[in-house]
Amino acid sequence: MPEVWIGSTVSAMPETVTSLHWRSLTAEDVPAWAELLAAVELVDQTGENESAEDLAEQIEDESVDLATDSWGVFDEGRLIAVGAVHGATQVWDVDTVYCFGTVHPSYRGRGVGRRLLHEQLQRAEAMHAQRHPQHPARITVPWYDHIPSAVALVKAAGLQPLRHFFDMERDLRSDAPTPRDPAAPLRVVPFTFDRDEEVRRAHNTAFRDHFGSTERDPASWKQWFTGKRAFRSELSYLVLDGDAAVAGYLLAYFYDADAAAAGYRTAYIGQLGTLPQSRSKGVASALLSHALADYRAAGYEQAGLDVDSANGTGALGLYERIGFRTVHSSTSWVREVSAG
Repeated sequence: MPEVWIGSTVSAMPETVTSLHWRSLTAEDVPAWAELLAAVELVDQTGENESAEDLAEQIEDESVDLATDSWGVFDEGRLIAVGAVHGATQVWDVDTVYCFGTVHPSYRGRGVGRRLLHEQLQRAEAMHAQRHPQHPARITVPWYDHIPSAVALVKAAGLQPLRHFFDMERDLRSDAPTPRDPAAPLRVVPFTFDRDEEVRRAHNTAFRDHFGSTERDPASWKQWFTGKRAFRSELSYLVLDGDAAVAGYLLAYFYDADAAAAGYRTAYIGQLGTLPQSRSKGVASALLSHALADYRAAGYEQAGLDVDSANGTGALGLYERIGFRTVHSSTSWVREVSAG
């Protein structure tokens, strides 16, 4: 049987792994991919649901090459595991390369995930060497903490826990905060697309020193932010300094697959940023209070967001004060790679 390196040891692969068919994913696999994720979510209960339309949109990213950066594992034609590696085309100080993957619950414990992760880690290091060898790299595998098999897998591969994140929700069915305005001349206004490029530049400035952030060029901004199908401009807001520059922004999304699975609608706050010169002026709390009040008025039952537990701007405390509670926690497990 073939062998695979896991950390500093060599392990023989179980017969189950060698009898399965492994190949890169293609666009034609998207429906089966969505079906696999739905089966996984029934067991893992992460609150994340992705439709075939969501997945098809994701693989349109010009930085994604399914032929080299994805894996599908098939048992007699049935897709039972997927994996992908994704890295940024532009970086600031650290090249963060992400490994994402999952195995159908009925196939776990048979070595499939172990081989899949091994393949991903090898590809992630190669991707870093090809794209950004002048920077140190952080090969990152994000996992929810309540899935013990996943945690055991990354530990066995020698990865180390580096950062913790919280998925948070705010129930809007009983109440919402009273809208608060920032001090003049700052004012809250609806998001409009004529300021989209300005918001992109503001985001790059606001998140320049945030853990794991990378610069967003116009193409990636459109792909993953204001151009994605889930983006809702009517749920998004800006704070302007008078009639001039953007001082802060809140970008929101609605995921129809989540609503279908949960039976209620959640307005998801994806990005909330304040320009450095406007911090400590109530910009973020004003954006949140206006957004939550409007979401409730529009019939949304929940608001959701995720936050870095070690965010240096005090975001976690702000969210807790305004009524958000943690529903899931996750950890970034990493392998550090030196520059050069």
